[in-house]
Amino acid sequence: MTTNADVLIVGAGPTGLVLAIDLARRGVIPRVIDAGRADHRESRAVSIVARSLEMLDDLGLAQAAIERGVPLHTLNFYQGTTALAEMDVTAVDSPFPLDLCIPQWQTVALLRERAEELGVTIEWGTRLVGQQPGEHGVSVELGHEDGRGERCETGWLIGADGAHSTVRETAGITRERADLKRGFILGDVAVNWPLTRDRFHVYFGKTGLVAVFPMVGGYWRILASTPDDRPPQIPGLDDFAAYVAERTPLDSGVRDLQWSSSFVARESLADRLRQGRVLLAGDAAHSHSPVGGQGMNTGMQDAYNLGWKLALVVTGRAEESLLDSYEAERRPVVKAVVEATSATTKAATGSTLVARRARRHALRLFGRLNPVQQRLSNAFGEHLVHYRDSDLVSERWHESQARAWSDVACTGPEAGELVRDVYLENRAGPVALRHLLRTPGHHLVLFAAGTTDSATLAAWQASAHEAMAGHGEVHVITRAHLPHEPMDGVFADLRSEAHNRYGVRRPSLYLIRPDKYVGFRGDSVDFAPVSDYFLALGTRP
Repeated sequence: MTTNADVLIVGAGPTGLVLAIDLARRGVIPRVIDAGRADHRESRAVSIVARSLEMLDDLGLAQAAIERGVPLHTLNFYQGTTALAEMDVTAVDSPFPLDLCIPQWQTVALLRERAEELGVTIEWGTRLVGQQPGEHGVSVELGHEDGRGERCETGWLIGADGAHSTVRETAGITRERADLKRGFILGDVAVNWPLTRDRFHVYFGKTGLVAVFPMVGGYWRILASTPDDRPPQIPGLDDFAAYVAERTPLDSGVRDLQWSSSFVARESLADRLRQGRVLLAGDAAHSHSPVGGQGMNTGMQDAYNLGWKLALVVTGRAEESLLDSYEAERRPVVKAVVEATSATTKAATGSTLVARRARRHALRLFGRLNPVQQRLSNAFGEHLVHYRDSDLVSERWHESQARAWSDVACTGPEAGELVRDVYLENRAGPVALRHLLRTPGHHLVLFAAGTTDSATLAAWQASAHEAMAGHGEVHVITRAHLPHEPMDGVFADLRSEAHNRYGVRRPSLYLIRPDKYVGFRGDSVDFAPVSDYFLALGTRP
């Protein structure tokens, strides 16, 4: 039997499901297969950072995720009974200033529900066996749980099937690999600890670390490094009790083990993220130590970068070359993540006297420096990720004379940086900018500064729609009161909060990409660069 699919996604984990949802809401229903079972409860990843919560909010899922998880606000470090430092993760510049502790299977369940609402069907017990590239797609062989074979012709094949990716291997894509020689065990237990349940707690001992995180239902997740790279295959209560007793002042009477696993920290990075019509995302493209909780979050951001571009190509609104930007933008990001987690893991698990003293000194110093804490909090929340060097972004922005109402210190997000949320007003009341940007597509935000003339605003709005050429919506933000005559798409910024956060001194434009990064900004009402942006993107109305 031979079937056809515009897009075939292999892997129904967080990365594959985010991509499926993003494609489906843009009119492309992908085929999604997974070799596992629907009731599988993989729970290694437990942390959703601020940037990923913003992404989930864009998909309409952030509030549901928060209700199912445990919001965390600080990261505490100890050596024995001595508190070394406290990191405030709420210092991130986000509408979700927190880190959410939630089992991976709960995150997957939320994403599956939304994917199915949008018409996506997940085929469990179905695996990729082989693939053969063609001129206009990929011919793949599939194997079903009941032993049936199937040939599928797909326009685009997406590997979101984990670190041991069959898609990557059968495509012949090589990767750089390294073994950190660090073993870890992790599991969820019940225990009576007098610890505040709104934070991470990390304990450093002479032989390694123990980190504990609050989980739903009153349980605690324990992550412990092992003295060598040969952890027990299935850790038991005795293993966790021994490390807690050895490295922390906590009660070691753990009980009711819900789930456990072990692994050796290894890192890898695929040599390329795109090979013809095959694309890799998530752990299939990169894997690294779990220290820092970046793995699942980075994979979901891969999907968020890829989704809108792939949808434009599949629907015939952009040339295939647009997908080259996926690797160009994401590979430097994931390379930096791999390097950072590698360095952090080595520093956190170093057991020599010199390493322990250096770690203790660094943490104590870090705990006293607020600017350093704020930057680390933004890095932890993935708010420092940018695409400023991408060929897809540009700006015509000049330092102009500050107005009496402006914040001189704020220069606004540059082209390639993440947008900033603000509250505006329309006739119905307050509205968050991030909610205006939920509609799939690009968004052109026209900051009118002090312009109040209705005819001028209407003319600008009409020119903005013409420049957008059907690629998205236009929003006009004025510092004045709303025009007397009702105008759709016009919002008031009476306290100048939006103008200040975006560094606006005079009428200006911000073109926001579908993944909520600035594609273009200009500090004049000149719409030609907006049209040029879409020409450079290779898109068609």
